Amino acid sequence: MRIKKTPVLRHQLLAGTMLAALAVGSSFTVANAAADFIAVNGDVRTVDPNTPRAEAFAVENGKFVAVGTSAEIRALADGKTTVLDLAGKTVTPGFIDGHTHLTSGTDYVTGVDLSYIPDKETWLKRIKEADERLPPGVWITGGGWDYTLKEGKLPTKEDIDAVVKDRPVVLRDIDFHSIWVNSKALEIAGVTAKSEVPAGGEIVLDAKTGEPTGILLEGAGDLVTNKKPAYSDKERAEALLQTVKFANSVGLTGVHDMSSIAAAYDYLKLVEDKSLSLRVWYGFFEDKAANIPAAAKDREAVDSRVAASGETKVKGPLLTVGYAKSVVDGVLSTHTAYMLENYSDRTGWKGEPFQSEADLATLIKAANENGFPTAVHAIGDAGVQMTLNAFEKGQSPGKYPNRVEHIEIINPADIERFKTLGIVASMQPNHATGTIGKYITERVGPERESHAYVWKSLLQHKVPVVFGSDWATSPLSPLTQINDAVFRESPFGLGDGPWHPEQAVTFDEALFAYTQAGANMTPWADQIGSISTGKWADFVVLDAKLPDPVDRSIRKRHVEATYVAGTEVYRAK
Repeated sequence: MRIKKTPVLRHQLLAGTMLAALAVGSSFTVANAAADFIAVNGDVRTVDPNTPRAEAFAVENGKFVAVGTSAEIRALADGKTTVLDLAGKTVTPGFIDGHTHLTSGTDYVTGVDLSYIPDKETWLKRIKEADERLPPGVWITGGGWDYTLKEGKLPTKEDIDAVVKDRPVVLRDIDFHSIWVNSKALEIAGVTAKSEVPAGGEIVLDAKTGEPTGILLEGAGDLVTNKKPAYSDKERAEALLQTVKFANSVGLTGVHDMSSIAAAYDYLKLVEDKSLSLRVWYGFFEDKAANIPAAAKDREAVDSRVAASGETKVKGPLLTVGYAKSVVDGVLSTHTAYMLENYSDRTGWKGEPFQSEADLATLIKAANENGFPTAVHAIGDAGVQMTLNAFEKGQSPGKYPNRVEHIEIINPADIERFKTLGIVASMQPNHATGTIGKYITERVGPERESHAYVWKSLLQHKVPVVFGSDWATSPLSPLTQINDAVFRESPFGLGDGPWHPEQAVTFDEALFAYTQAGANMTPWADQIGSISTGKWADFVVLDAKLPDPVDRSIRKRHVEATYVAGTEVYRAK
């Protein structure tokens, strides 16, 4: 491999000086001539267009100070320098997940995780194990169940009652838009067939008895979850710290996390405890424009306390309340996504929006005027179109872009509108592959299939695309998501090979979407996202070298180590 030498590095080597003048922002000087840390003999995928591939790099005071060949970088070390021999393994920038719900998904780490488990028998076994493990009185929470994998029909409260009767069980489905509960949970919440539910919500009733089955769709789930006892501050902090460490274990060094404004303060506690090993661009759920000014005050308070912690001086940017999050529709699996035409498998039904276009435009206007870009969940093509209409009416110029989340099906004419309006497409590859052979064709029909999960078309129209997981609705692992983006094959072996491969992206496109693209949506674009001199040294070491071109062996790869600001925050045992 031929490694490009930057003019600065070539000058240093020829002149015999040690990093006398590096890129702007580097703290490396002649007075401090040797690097703290160097990594050599690697396959370094930098995501820096000036030097896309390298063998080695040097780190000083938490930042990359040089990138080049192993020989060049070894010349910057002395006896006190820590040397990491990569032995040919692939290194990437730290992954940045463009859409997570870590604060909302801590119970998947501390409670029950049913993700990717196809059969109900195993679900119930996991639930029973949690019942035996958890202290008396504690609610069993978590989820990730997916009835479309094998069962073919929704589970019921009686299923859980057979293994747990005396404590509430509340488990979200893989899409985070339905919950499955037992009779005890319904009893405590006082939920009956006659209970009033929020717009777009539904208490699923048994066709024979007319009683709740134990499945609550969309906002109906709040009837139960709002009755759950609140965690103490200590319990929330401990659960979030475990979840952050889990994120580090899959190579994440940054996330765009989304939950309530209150949950931002849980991250703040980790910052002040000097234990946050993840950079968080935080989005708060809000549908009322009148509440936006209060969120701006929260942003000021969080920023002030983060600065006072002193952590950003040694780790770089860690946390800010960055954007507002709103929701216009549900999901395709439950027929709650808002469509332009009827569902192919539900006559006379297009879904309904969760709010009006006018209200959404008013929210966007208030958010943008207060310095918050807006992220809008829109899955159906009518939901996407309505969201673009609202941006067209309500958005105002700002430092950071507005965005649409998911975009699982789109009217082709609306693709160009993303570019025209300057809107980012935030998408989750596993949401596409997870539907193959399950329900996508049934819901939208073969004619509309080609309009679903159109990553390549968006890129071809020069629309910025950022990838993420939407964890806990799909695997948190960036390697899993990147594999899905490149190969578009069912993780469950369903379907007939690659599904609409014309919409697959290259590995380099997927890697950019999982690193620098996520940074570009934040104030930190020049500080993180690539292995470049002057940026904070966030990087991931894989357990082996990825081939050129990357093939399906990526499915066997895992993260060996994760570094944030040059400090190891995870290493596989």
